[in-house]
Amino acid sequence: MEDWSESRSPFLCSLPQLPSLGPKKREIGAYFAGILFSVAWWVFIDAIVLSSTISDLPVFIGFEDYISGIVCTIGMIIVNSIDLSILQGENFSYSGSGLAGKARMMLFIGMAAMAGGVAGSVAILCIKYIVPGVPGAYIYFGVAPIVQNITLLISCAVLWISQNTESEAQYNFVLN
Repeated sequence: MEDWSESRSPFLCSLPQLPSLGPKKREIGAYFAGILFSVAWWVFIDAIVLSSTISDLPVFIGFEDYISGIVCTIGMIIVNSIDLSILQGENFSYSGSGLAGKARMMLFIGMAAMAGGVAGSVAILCIKYIVPGVPGAYIYFGVAPIVQNITLLISCAVLWISQNTESEAQYNFVLN
């Protein structure tokens, strides 16, 4: 057993070695991101359906509750439409085609939209449910959009990382 000072990690406890996913890691990542995406929207739709079955709600779910999830989903689409190779293509320049700069700007817009979705859902929870003193049984209707947006954020990260990793089965051909 090696001494803690001899290891390369600054941490005393190391993480267990995760098994290699093999050649199907891109597909597994895409499927897992899809599962997270569907769970995110399922949680929100569950809150909508549950709120429609209760007759005497102190606060109703309105369009303002939908906006954060829609903005976060649009941000997810923007982020996942950008290829990692475009971001690494060229250095920052003030002239020329600037494709990498434009891709970085779109990546920033997508991430800002997703962060805005999460912040908007937290603001809705505070303004509509916590500040007015809504009973605890109805707080789920304010927590559901937060869970939705955080799950969408994680889904976006999983999909972007899994689609931008090199596959062992991928070959790059160069024509001379």
